Amino acid sequence: MKKIIAPIAFFVLSITGYSQDFKQNINTAKTNYSTGNLQETHFALLQIMQDIDITLGKEIMKLFPTKLDTLKIIANQDNVSGVSGGFAGVSVQRNYGTDTKKGELNIVINSPVLTSLNAYLNSPIMGAFGGDPNTKLIKVNGFKGKLIKENASEDQRLNYRIEIPVNNALFTLQVSNSNEKEILAMANAVPLGKIAALLQ
Repeated sequence: MKKIIAPIAFFVLSITGYSQDFKQNINTAKTNYSTGNLQETHFALLQIMQDIDITLGKEIMKLFPTKLDTLKIIANQDNVSGVSGGFAGVSVQRNYGTDTKKGELNIVINSPVLTSLNAYLNSPIMGAFGGDPNTKLIKVNGFKGKLIKENASEDQRLNYRIEIPVNNALFTLQVSNSNEKEILAMANAVPLGKIAALLQ
């Protein structure tokens, strides 16, 4: 266990200065491990892993484009945070656009959705998505994914969503009032290869 804690500490310190919370979690893990309290040691290590994922998320955010085609970034809405819901994960989110047309770029590190999405993408039987005409298999920058078309409102404007597994993370791009060609072009402008390299 001590051999695990030291590399984790080194990794975070090499990326950024560590916070008081990180120091406290390292000390808590060491103390609880030395007294045999493995449950509390485990909890402290989960907190450390989330601290690392948040640091990683901040690095990923630097790779997000400042524009998606004509959609400009919405200032002060960038968000990197731990995800609730009973799993250790981190969400990296950036919003674009105006009231009439919006885009949202999101990466969830350690997403619980990855298993089912990978099953669909890698199974010839499931890959047809049950014959749903609003869902299809796509490739973006060499990564397999799923494109979903959704009816947005009574005026028949369409929203599109792309979901792509990138190592241990789920990449999602959503665009309102869009079309397939436009959202695919936007997705191809995101440096998924560089993001995947950070997530290794």
